[in-house]
Amino acid sequence: MLIVLNVLLALLIGNQYGQTWDEPSFYLYGERSYEAFTLGLAGKPLIPERHIFFLDLRYYGPVYVAIGWKIVELLTPVLKGWGNMDVWHLLNFTFFQASLIALYLLAKRFVKPWTAFFITLLFGTQPLIFGHAFINPKDIPFMTLFLASVTTGIAMTDAIKKDNVSAHASSPKSPPSFPLVIAILLGLFAFTYIGKDLIHAVVESAITSMYNAPANSPAGKVFSLLVGNENRLPVENYVHKASAAHLERLVLYFLFFSIMGRELYLNHARPSRLTLPFEPNLRLWGLVLTAGVMLGLATSIRLLAPFAGLLIAGYAIEVKGRDSLPPLIVYASIAGIVSMLTWPFLWDSPSFHFAEALQVMRDFPFNAELRFMGDNIAPSNLPWYFIPFLLSVQLTEPAVLLAWIGLIAVLTTYRNSNLIGNSLLLAWLIVPVGLQILLKSNVYDNFRQFLFVLPPVFVLGGMGLELLITRLSSPAARFLLTGACVAPGLIGIVLLHPVQYIYYNSFVGGVRGAEGDFELDYWLTSYREAASYINENAPLNANILAWGSGFNGAREDLDIYSFGSEDDLRESGLAFEYAVISTRFSSHLGSFKDAPVVYEVRINGALLAVVKKLAK
Repeated sequence: MLIVLNVLLALLIGNQYGQTWDEPSFYLYGERSYEAFTLGLAGKPLIPERHIFFLDLRYYGPVYVAIGWKIVELLTPVLKGWGNMDVWHLLNFTFFQASLIALYLLAKRFVKPWTAFFITLLFGTQPLIFGHAFINPKDIPFMTLFLASVTTGIAMTDAIKKDNVSAHASSPKSPPSFPLVIAILLGLFAFTYIGKDLIHAVVESAITSMYNAPANSPAGKVFSLLVGNENRLPVENYVHKASAAHLERLVLYFLFFSIMGRELYLNHARPSRLTLPFEPNLRLWGLVLTAGVMLGLATSIRLLAPFAGLLIAGYAIEVKGRDSLPPLIVYASIAGIVSMLTWPFLWDSPSFHFAEALQVMRDFPFNAELRFMGDNIAPSNLPWYFIPFLLSVQLTEPAVLLAWIGLIAVLTTYRNSNLIGNSLLLAWLIVPVGLQILLKSNVYDNFRQFLFVLPPVFVLGGMGLELLITRLSSPAARFLLTGACVAPGLIGIVLLHPVQYIYYNSFVGGVRGAEGDFELDYWLTSYREAASYINENAPLNANILAWGSGFNGAREDLDIYSFGSEDDLRESGLAFEYAVISTRFSSHLGSFKDAPVVYEVRINGALLAVVKKLAK
């Protein structure tokens, strides 16, 4: 019911949100990636600069925006009066609903079903999350798939029978851990695709070394024995032949069928009926497949996704021991294959391009500054408490307080029966934030890149709520408590529409108190409202300036030009009617100082953007 109401609400308000700074290029990346998928499946050549090496966006997996681009293309003609960007916002919010399902299923493992529903409602009514769910095609899909990866991974672990491996190992005629051996072979086989460039590099190095070795050396003699001494071809020919033969796969085929044949022979020799190498647990292997696909898709959005796999691996090994190893190996193999297939940048060189993307993301350049506590600060100089502080002031007050109560309860009752599950939640929250603090990696646009750590915060909040409810005997008091917890979020969503993502709670005085001290509309979505004024007042075919980025919602006859400073316009030779300027970094004060402000975009008292009338 909650999801149905959300989708209906999105159909009512989804076309009221402004375009973010990043969206146009990111959706274009989706279109180019969709082309890559269709051309690749058809066996047609790709244009690297168009389909693979598209700007620096190639370091992000494109699976969400690639599939989304096609869906938007199909829906745009159907939704009359909705622009392309509006349909994207509807799709983003609809996809976000999957995170509510995943959070509810995860939370039920730690709290009662009713409490799980409540924290899902609390999560979905956070103004910060609600706003991002419409306009953020990067962090919200990643958070959703990361959450789905953890939820399905835990379900996969639960389906592992404690004696999966030991049953086979107990047989005197079976090799020890037979399922593990088969899983390792399957994992190695997957690696021949995932690591094909690494294997090629090793083969090339080995053949080149033997090719150039002296004829009387052991390596030279082996090479001469294989290819002869006369009429030698260039070394590239031998490298190509060796790589094309895929000898590593032939070896794996041989080992697989040899081991399988031996097992089948031993089973045939036994008086018992023939058994399969793996127990036919369809539920387990269905969950392994599902969890692996979820992890692979999450990786094809952002490189932090394998952390979810590490959480699940640690949880599974701790809960199920060595019985978890075969499913985990298959799980990781599926994830690797899925991420490679859904990320064109990895197609030619999976290992090396993945490592390149990892390095770029680790040292991602961001040369601008952030507004934090009244100062403009470079990302490298942010205080260690930047993310913890923003978590405390950009979620609603009840969510923060409940999470603290739940965290204290978990830490003070560490001997409880769900110690391993609680440890997973804490690791999910603490490790990414802790690594950012220790490594001082660049953070910008507040903490949007860390939205994926919010689900454990709300599960902890559910634990805190249950502690409070147990101390209330009156059903009416419990109802009032839960209502009071949800109310601030609902009020914030209404008051800040359609820029809910700028939300700050009363700990810093709300958005009015945060104005000038913290980042507000860093993605410039308030320009959508400014467009309404310009549409009513600009003459036909007018030229309009937009500081930092363009915007959606403008009349089709208007030409929108982005600019960073007045210096960018000196040689344009164009006459401009209006300039839309954000208040970020006080840009509205430094740009066109003599031009009068004819319109202001204010949300709940905070000034986000201005429209200035320019002299012709």
